[in-house]
Amino acid sequence: MALGATTEIVSGVGLDALKQAISAGFQHACNVAIASIARSEGGQGDEECGWYMISFTVDAVMGTALSLLMLKYALEPLARKFYWKPLAESGDYGQPDNINLKWWALQLSSWVIISIIARIFCGILVYNLHNPLYPFVQWLTAIFHGNGVAFLLTSMVGTPTVLNVLQLIIQDTVLKKSESENTGETVEEEILIPMESNANTSIDLSLPLVEVPR
Repeated sequence: MALGATTEIVSGVGLDALKQAISAGFQHACNVAIASIARSEGGQGDEECGWYMISFTVDAVMGTALSLLMLKYALEPLARKFYWKPLAESGDYGQPDNINLKWWALQLSSWVIISIIARIFCGILVYNLHNPLYPFVQWLTAIFHGNGVAFLLTSMVGTPTVLNVLQLIIQDTVLKKSESENTGETVEEEILIPMESNANTSIDLSLPLVEVPR
């Protein structure tokens, strides 16, 4: 692999990671907002951590699925139909010729918007299921009664870390461009089978004629 191609792949991977990090920040803000709204519907002040754990779990499952569905079955098909090349394929920033930061910025913006829309649906679900979910929140709060720091670390660090790893692996698989496309190599290779030559078995007709005596 050429050095230039390797540099392009590394740059693409870095941009993919940055896209994930920025969108994760927006997703976290949405989850905090969902937890705050759910908490405002009734309960005690220390129950917001429990609501955050619920909102983040719903986000990791439902939010991720909705985001990827909107990306692959709404945005990208529309982009290909109307020839919006920067949005036609997630993770394509102009490789292998060059990295186009404008393409990356457009993909980042569209992915953040999709992520926020998906979290709005998650918020609506949590809001409407407030009463059925509230006993579970009370149970979580009771487990950590008197251990507010442990509850905070579990809800804001432990649970999000585990779910984020799974979420990022799934999203990265979809958001990045495939390796064969990044390197400009084709998946299928043509195999040529050399044919044996018949040169050694041919008859040499260039030999001089021998006169037979009478």
